[in-house]
Amino acid sequence: MTRNHPGPRRPQTHSEDEPENKGWEGRLRLWVAVNGHNALGPGKVRLLEAIARTSSLSAAAKDLRMSYRLAWQHLRVIEERTGLTVVEPQRGGPSGGGTDLTPEGRALLKAYDSFRREVEEFMDSACARHFSAWAPPPGGESDSDSE
Repeated sequence: MTRNHPGPRRPQTHSEDEPENKGWEGRLRLWVAVNGHNALGPGKVRLLEAIARTSSLSAAAKDLRMSYRLAWQHLRVIEERTGLTVVEPQRGGPSGGGTDLTPEGRALLKAYDSFRREVEEFMDSACARHFSAWAPPPGGESDSDSE
């Protein structure tokens, strides 16, 4: 839904972090289900990536603004639904312990990333085939990206 605003429009400028208007594009959120139950999706993948980056469940949860308890629940869901052990807690000691991804956890992240890339490539191609007949609106502006 586009809102009409009185007055002249300012020219659009794009920063390096902001994508330029590329016309029509498909967007999706991708989950992987095991036996009919979602096991892995964008949020859980971000958690696993944060654990890989920080070697700490606590730091990963804090980075994602997630409670420690919720982070553990997400890990439990991943492990129960996939049957894989994805993290390996390290008990305290001089360095204070931590949590690392197991080789299975790293392989799961790699598989999800490859799967996501392949689906996005197909989606981009399909979107171009189905929507290329329509030119994007001038300026491509909208008040909401959520629709």
